[in-house]
Amino acid sequence: MPLPERVFVIVVEAEGGRDPERMPLLSLTDPSGTRRAPAFSSMLLATTFLSQAQQLGYFVKLDYIFPADGGRLAADFPEYQVQLDPSPQAFFGDSPAV
Repeated sequence: MPLPERVFVIVVEAEGGRDPERMPLLSLTDPSGTRRAPAFSSMLLATTFLSQAQQLGYFVKLDYIFPADGGRLAADFPEYQVQLDPSPQAFFGDSPAV
């Protein structure tokens, strides 16, 4: 399924501070080595995801949320497999890392 024209992605704090050449997306690496990253069809869904994740005990070192071109996301971030509008439970799994 193609992504909407505009999506919102979550950028997390990079170790060593901000680097304009590198924008690490919130992601998890699955057992096969694939880096999964959530993308959201609205800013409201992105902020709701973060709020619910925090309530469930998942800590996200948020830097910022930014709009991205859904048609270019795979080319701009080829190292990530994007999941559109996941719930925190679907993205993080069963047990929070607290």
